[in-house]
Amino acid sequence: MDIFDKFFSEFSYKFDKGYPDMNNDQDVLLLESLISKALGYKFSLTEVTDAEEGVEILKDKFSLKDEDFKKISNTRYKILVPRSERFEYAQKIDVLDDFTFDPNATGSSMGAVLYKNASFVIKPSGAQGRASAGTENEDILENELKKYLEDGPKNVVFVGSNKNYATKDIKDVVGVGYDVAGGKKADVVLKGEVDYPISIKKDNAGFWESSDSRYKDVVAKLTQKIKSGDFAPQIVFKPFKDQLGNKKKGINVMYNGETDTKISGVIVTNLPSKDEESIIFGSDKAVVIYRTYSPKDFSLEGNTVKVEVSKIIEDLQDVEEFNLDPVLNIRHDSTRTATGGLRATVQPENLLYKDGELTGNKIELSYNDIMR
Repeated sequence: MDIFDKFFSEFSYKFDKGYPDMNNDQDVLLLESLISKALGYKFSLTEVTDAEEGVEILKDKFSLKDEDFKKISNTRYKILVPRSERFEYAQKIDVLDDFTFDPNATGSSMGAVLYKNASFVIKPSGAQGRASAGTENEDILENELKKYLEDGPKNVVFVGSNKNYATKDIKDVVGVGYDVAGGKKADVVLKGEVDYPISIKKDNAGFWESSDSRYKDVVAKLTQKIKSGDFAPQIVFKPFKDQLGNKKKGINVMYNGETDTKISGVIVTNLPSKDEESIIFGSDKAVVIYRTYSPKDFSLEGNTVKVEVSKIIEDLQDVEEFNLDPVLNIRHDSTRTATGGLRATVQPENLLYKDGELTGNKIELSYNDIMR
């Protein structure tokens, strides 16, 4: 009996047919696993891609596990690491042969690691939804404040262009951006005499929220009325085409039927007023603080940590002062297959209007006209 007969005789019971079916993906994976175990190194029956090769190197160098990698495509993976360690990982990976950290690479606000023809975006483990966006800004705030709290509680005062926001006897700073249950908006909570929930916005923040769930019915109603052709007759659907001219099934693009130009968004006016406070401050009544943080924004004066910030939003009067009123913008997103290629976002008014006029090729429709 040769070595192959002995191998398959010993492990035949593991395969449904008594032998590996090379047309069955599970059988192939099992066979690769058995051979890898026997050889003592990773073995593959198929050609290893640059991305897969990169994964194996990173697993070996940093003791990462399979579950720390999420495949996006054959050339792109996510690396999931603790949020506060993302930049540390990027710097350590950057010194490895053939790996380069490119802060301007697309796919992540902090850039990506490139390896041959593959790329890796470093994402916070456990982060979902809005918690995955802009978290390095949250990291700076959280980490810098914790440095000052190491020798005991401090008062923390955020100093903005329009007002200050004071918190007392802060003992800890807890990142909670992953907790969006019940419409919460805080990214961090300062733990002191009471809890101080804070929503963090970069200076160039373009969204109040992604509102696919909140305005699901509005998107569905708008889609239905456009398809029927008897509502807002200037809006028509055309099939989405990729850069190669291929149509994507079920994905639509809004066009102005009179000018045959693409509509970049439908601005829904006269939203229910009750939505505003929920969208901005959330169920946890978070204070919204704008700043793209850097360590130089933090200083200690006596027992008080001063944090220089751009602006502080505590109520709707502050929102109005900076022209940040939430506006529903239904726009294109070819990844939104469930809604036929439309995405509901809520953005600050000052990003959608200039001198009272809409920017870009957008149109306005009334909430009541859409929903009735």
